[in-house]
Amino acid sequence: MKKIAVMLILFVCLCSAAPAIAGDMMSMICRNQVVSVGDRKGEVSMKCGPPLSQSKDVAKSRVTQTTIKKKSEKKESDDNKAVTTKKKTVNERSDTWTYIIGGAYRFLIFKEGKLAAIEAGGTAN
Repeated sequence: MKKIAVMLILFVCLCSAAPAIAGDMMSMICRNQVVSVGDRKGEVSMKCGPPLSQSKDVAKSRVTQTTIKKKSEKKESDDNKAVTTKKKTVNERSDTWTYIIGGAYRFLIFKEGKLAAIEAGGTAN
């Protein structure tokens, strides 16, 4: 019975440490307050203060495609439908704020004014 309890505790610890090992986090502690993915820039700024540095980037360009089928006057088959395709290119902009928390770099990536990701960096010298 003790072996099962120890294995269960070990499993839970390893699962909870996995995001930190991977480098991406869902939240972090900043000035004794929790900052989480989904927080707005103003909230993060109030909790963490001004960042060490800021950068603005175009994160991704993506193409969205919409297909519209118009019914023809004949109701014989789907082959008689006119097809219109519209393509739209969307540039996703991101802001990256850099902090040093606990002697290590933390990169807070914002998209559309909300915190989208927290990445861990190397140690600050």
